[in-house]
Amino acid sequence: MKRLVFLVTLGTLSAAVAYAQPLNRSTPDANRKSAEEAEAASNPYEALELYDKVYDETKDREIAIKIAKLEYELRDYTRAERAFGRLVLRDRKNELTELKYWYAMSMKYNGKYAEAIDMFNQYINDSAADPGLVTLAKREIAGCEIGKKAKQPENLIVANLGKKANSPQTESSPSYSGGELYYTSLQSKEVIVVDGKEGDWYSKVYTAAKSGGSEYGEPTALGQQINREDWHQGNVSVSPDGRTMYFTRVQLIEGGQGIAESKIYYSTKGSDGWGAANEVVGVNGDYVAKHPCEGELFGEKVLFFVANMPGGKGGFDIYYAPKKTDGVFGIPVNLGEVINTDAEEASPFYQDGKLYFSSNGHPNIGGLDVFESQWNGSVWSAPKPLPLGVNSSVDDQFYTRLPDGMSGFLVSNRPGPNNLKSKTCCDDIYAWEIERIKVDLTASTFRRRRRGEKENPPLKGCTVQIYDVTEKDPARVDERTNAAANNFDFTLLPEKSYQVIATHDGYVPDTLEFNTVGVKRSTSVQKKLTLRLLRREPEYDTIRINEPIRLSNIYYDFNKWDIRPDAEPDLQSLTDLLEQYPDMKIELSSHTDSRGNDQYNEELSQKRAESARSWIVAKGVSPDRIVAKGYGEKQLLNECANGVECTEEQHQVNRRTEFKIISGPTSIVIEKVEKRESGNKGQPPGGKQSVRPDFFLKN
Repeated sequence: MKRLVFLVTLGTLSAAVAYAQPLNRSTPDANRKSAEEAEAASNPYEALELYDKVYDETKDREIAIKIAKLEYELRDYTRAERAFGRLVLRDRKNELTELKYWYAMSMKYNGKYAEAIDMFNQYINDSAADPGLVTLAKREIAGCEIGKKAKQPENLIVANLGKKANSPQTESSPSYSGGELYYTSLQSKEVIVVDGKEGDWYSKVYTAAKSGGSEYGEPTALGQQINREDWHQGNVSVSPDGRTMYFTRVQLIEGGQGIAESKIYYSTKGSDGWGAANEVVGVNGDYVAKHPCEGELFGEKVLFFVANMPGGKGGFDIYYAPKKTDGVFGIPVNLGEVINTDAEEASPFYQDGKLYFSSNGHPNIGGLDVFESQWNGSVWSAPKPLPLGVNSSVDDQFYTRLPDGMSGFLVSNRPGPNNLKSKTCCDDIYAWEIERIKVDLTASTFRRRRRGEKENPPLKGCTVQIYDVTEKDPARVDERTNAAANNFDFTLLPEKSYQVIATHDGYVPDTLEFNTVGVKRSTSVQKKLTLRLLRREPEYDTIRINEPIRLSNIYYDFNKWDIRPDAEPDLQSLTDLLEQYPDMKIELSSHTDSRGNDQYNEELSQKRAESARSWIVAKGVSPDRIVAKGYGEKQLLNECANGVECTEEQHQVNRRTEFKIISGPTSIVIEKVEKRESGNKGQPPGGKQSVRPDFFLKN
């Protein structure tokens, strides 16, 4: 069973183009004859109307078969399924084997994949089945299995262009360029009935502009330099640089009995708009050429197009021809059996090394499905179907992408707002978009409630920092300060891990971590940070990556490396800091003064650093997060080198333990250190002491 010429070979004209026939006789025989004449004259709607009248009076099974096949050809799959179903289910003698195949196809087009698989299998197992259709049935079963599992991505949005841009008739070949959408259409709200050459019922190239949302406004036909009188214009495609428009001009055989001529033309754009169209040289011939699209192969521009020239793989194949100059191309080359099948390929579109095209020869979930294939410089990859949403249970073709690859257009006869004769009769243009997923974070800052307060009150004047901690080295994403309110709004990306730090003078910072892994749709996230008031006037300091911080109370007995009890509070504070920042890694280092043997000092300092590291690891911190390093006397903080006379207090400054952040947060905020008013013996004079935690000094 073949699809109508208007739907397959031309790809732009609707099956709703009819030729006038008289309806002045009403006997069953007369109606049958008129129906056959209308069918022969490519007037399927009139033929269907007449066959319905004949069947109402005669209940003739052969007429019922004609009606079912016409419904199928006119893409009214709901009525076709019912018509084939009545015939197959009443076929007690199993005389209508072939109709099982078409019954199954109708169910597939209606998205009833499980039922279609069952009916295809019944056909395959029927001894009277045609071997050729059995092969096709097996391919259709493979497509139905894909359809059963197909799911539309949550972030894929597909919307009809609306009733202004789309007419009840068929629209085709959307191509977006320079802020304008070009496409072809018959632009009619009813079945076109013509008699001979009367009437302007020809397909033309139109432009339309976006009117709001996904909808486009009323279309405007291009001038006669493009839309030639008494010819059908179709398959418009604008080159990526916006300079060249390709399209087809088509003449039908007298009486609408097929294509007399279909050739590819081009027009170049100048300062005054599109120039006069000329026939493309090199790709046209004594065959139907259609669906042109400019692309690139082997480092040069080419024209992809579709043709049924001799020597192809079967039906319509996709070809390419290398571009020589404007409108002149080299010898066409078939894309080969990886792309082309023994069925129909259509509407190629090329972008960034990928070819997108439609085919009903590869296993698919509908009729014509959209596939993609990657060019690796020498061969094409096996075609993969695009997801549900782009593809449907009916025909999907003329898939295009805007330069960003995140949106574009396609043509489909899926049920839409405009219906001429049935919900799936005619093609409309749809816009598709991959929703740009974003996560809107609102971080709110609060003060921890005091005695007598029921809730944590809002805290204004905070600073909130956002860090991307997905990778090994965190990166600050954003920082906001809000003196007037306690809300901070950020826009984040999916598949990331984030750390949020809220600070305020006089308060202990609050930190939280969360991730956006697995987010499939744009969403909003609310997070609360609660800061605790310091007991006395607080100040904060920032420790940055690779900045050495001296631990002020880590001391060892002479010639020993054991951790003394008076060193444990500072090590505990450092342990707490590592737990607060779980992605932070540090270097924990020990230093000596210059007195003594250099090698001995280095070995002693290494043992002391490892001893401190072991103490922290015993508290549950992963050993991978601490690098123990003994520097001996290599990094003195003053002039007390070998041979220099110094006091004991000056030497003590060099006998120290330090840590520095080597990965994780690029900076952390902790309380600022104050000067120590008095010190114990063996502690550095004039040192600094923090209010909390009381453990570090900056070098």
